[in-house]
Amino acid sequence: MEVIQSATSEAESWRLAQITPEVTEENGNIPTPELLYRPPQRPFCRFDASWKGDDARYGDRLVIENEDETTTFGSLASNRTLSPLHAEFGTLLWAMKSSLTLGHESMAFESDCLQLVRLIE
Repeated sequence: MEVIQSATSEAESWRLAQITPEVTEENGNIPTPELLYRPPQRPFCRFDASWKGDDARYGDRLVIENEDETTTFGSLASNRTLSPLHAEFGTLLWAMKSSLTLGHESMAFESDCLQLVRLIE
């Protein structure tokens, strides 16, 4: 139950983080930020790996939001890898396999690991 609450909280935090300020000019040249909400592309999968240096395992988790706004949560413990980046990449592979298993033909993946995103781009 704790994993579900944590994943739900993270999904909500991520949704709020997608709200970006839009700068408009009022009263001359003074910019005023205005919040602009961009709805997320669906379906999408947010994934993350949890790594601790001296543990023999690391944790994987994912949150998939479907077109019909249903949400699927997943978590997994995996054997330790060489680095946190390897753990993030392993979690991405697991998330991709999981989305295919669930019948998705198209999926947008989101990660908080900038290094992984830059490697893929």
